[in-house]
Amino acid sequence: MICANGCVRQVHPILAAYIADFPEQCLVGCNKESQCPRCLVKSKDHGELKECTYHSMVDTLKTLWRRKINKQSQKFNTEGLGEVYEPFWKDLPFTDIFACITPNILHQLHKGIFHDHLVQWCLGVIGEKEMDARFWAMGQYPGLHHFKKGISVVSQWTGTKHREMQRVFVGLLSGASENNVLLMARLLLNFIYYTQFQQQKDKTLVAMQDSLNMFHAAWHPRTLQCPQGPLAPPLHLFNLSAWQC
Repeated sequence: MICANGCVRQVHPILAAYIADFPEQCLVGCNKESQCPRCLVKSKDHGELKECTYHSMVDTLKTLWRRKINKQSQKFNTEGLGEVYEPFWKDLPFTDIFACITPNILHQLHKGIFHDHLVQWCLGVIGEKEMDARFWAMGQYPGLHHFKKGISVVSQWTGTKHREMQRVFVGLLSGASENNVLLMARLLLNFIYYTQFQQQKDKTLVAMQDSLNMFHAAWHPRTLQCPQGPLAPPLHLFNLSAWQC
């Protein structure tokens, strides 16, 4: 590699972060998409606010090898592993692939938590007509996107549109829903905004964790349901995002 001073140097890069969407994270982690690609949390505990043991590269490779040889392995099934017997990272030095996997803000927060769960839940609470009417009634302001026909007519969602919705979403719900709905929306959006800071300080990390803690204190498995299913799996990604920061 040529350095800035013109010298040619031999470089040995170390994998420190792996950025991918959730299906690819599971493929890299050699596990099924119903499992966490980073830790050993059980499916029934996805919605709990607790830290779990990370996958071990050594143990995972041993389990995969036993599965390949014997075709039967209780641990293989218990940990929800997939049949990826030769992962690219098995011989990488100074690397823990399970610690390298980073949260995906676009797919896991904007699309997963916000659009596929929070928005759908709120649509079930106030109704599609009322939601569209409130987006239409929002005042126009320079730099603020105006959904003049509501959101039900949007056929293709992008991260930009999700962010524009988030800027007005709590105010839009005011007066149309109960206080617990506003509280849930505010706490989830607070967390999403904190995770996007380009630079984190102790104060912002505490505020982000507080938003998460307050959400879990107010959340109940029967409270936040939507046509896509309960919020538990994305909640676990929330928890990992907070700890990783």
